[in-house]
Amino acid sequence: MKSSFATLILAGVPVAFAQVKNAAFGFAAGTTGGGTATPVYPTTTAQLVSYLTDSSPRVIMLDRTFDFLQTEGSTTAQCCSDNRTTKCPGGTSAGQLWIGDTCDSGTWQTCTYWNAPRKPIDVKSNKSIVGVGSKGVIRGKGLRFSGGVSNIIVQNIHFTELNPQFVWGGDALTLDNTDRIWIDHNKISLVGRQMIVSGWGKAGRVTISDNEFDGRTTWSAGCNGKHYWAALLIGKEDYITLAGNYLHDLSGRAPHLGTDNAASVVHAVNNYFKNIGGHAFDIEKNTWALLEGNYFENVDTTLTPNTYTSGGQTYFIQTVADASNAQSALGYIPEWNRLAGTSKAMNPITSSQTLSKFSQYKSQITWSHWKVENVPTNVLNNAGVGKV
Repeated sequence: MKSSFATLILAGVPVAFAQVKNAAFGFAAGTTGGGTATPVYPTTTAQLVSYLTDSSPRVIMLDRTFDFLQTEGSTTAQCCSDNRTTKCPGGTSAGQLWIGDTCDSGTWQTCTYWNAPRKPIDVKSNKSIVGVGSKGVIRGKGLRFSGGVSNIIVQNIHFTELNPQFVWGGDALTLDNTDRIWIDHNKISLVGRQMIVSGWGKAGRVTISDNEFDGRTTWSAGCNGKHYWAALLIGKEDYITLAGNYLHDLSGRAPHLGTDNAASVVHAVNNYFKNIGGHAFDIEKNTWALLEGNYFENVDTTLTPNTYTSGGQTYFIQTVADASNAQSALGYIPEWNRLAGTSKAMNPITSSQTLSKFSQYKSQITWSHWKVENVPTNVLNNAGVGKV
């Protein structure tokens, strides 16, 4: 967050590196990306890939659209149509066909999809990928951080058009066996599967801040014009800060946290959830989630029923008592979450195990943050491209 979070970070962390604006905070504090490397300005997709995948520290400035969509050709195959996602009688949008090898619950249909979105670029360590103004766009290709890479900043980029017609059409950002990743002020739209996904290896220390997750689509698993697959965070060892993000017109996994394999500590603060035609948080086992100062407007289901029964540990602040009881463990009085518009009331969930876990990470979560009533205005002013 440009005004609050980015300036109130751990003492001693520099405030800027080359063209990167502000500095990483939360769990990814100390991430420097390409550091003080001389900025480079790729002009072709091949040059961009070369900079992202070489072994040199890089500050890579994107001042144009890099269109990968048709660069690797297309595949015509059989895709699955079934009742889960593709049969939408009376819906406000078409569904998504499934790219896969089985179709036990549906029927096969001939489909054609682009190959590039299904093959992300494997980014190497010590990179800053930064958009110039609102010009930095990557079309038809995602980024993957895996194989032990670390210290990467992705800032002010719009990722879009990754086979949105198809489940398994493409993920925008993938974290698998990595560490120190700062994803800041980006926009993600029109993807086939996950906007951000971590797993099965660790994501490590990650901050996801001031991004816009735009779920508006013509192809919707829920037949409602809203994308389902927003964020699947199930890494083996994840420490994730979610702050100041704008998540709108989605219908599920917004986000999903945890699974059998996971060990996730997640702090979600001052995010704005709007027009969620399904569920926002779905929290499973092996997760400790602190949710504070978030604004939920017209959200069908703030926390799934599964969140209450799956074994995950969640502390969701709704009352003065919830905030007061957390002060000792956190070192400050946290902000309460607000349900607005048509968002439904929800049962309390205040895990003492979450507070105990977060008491170990005070240095990553101690800063001043916005009052919840200011979240919609501040997030809309800050989140997404061209606003950093």
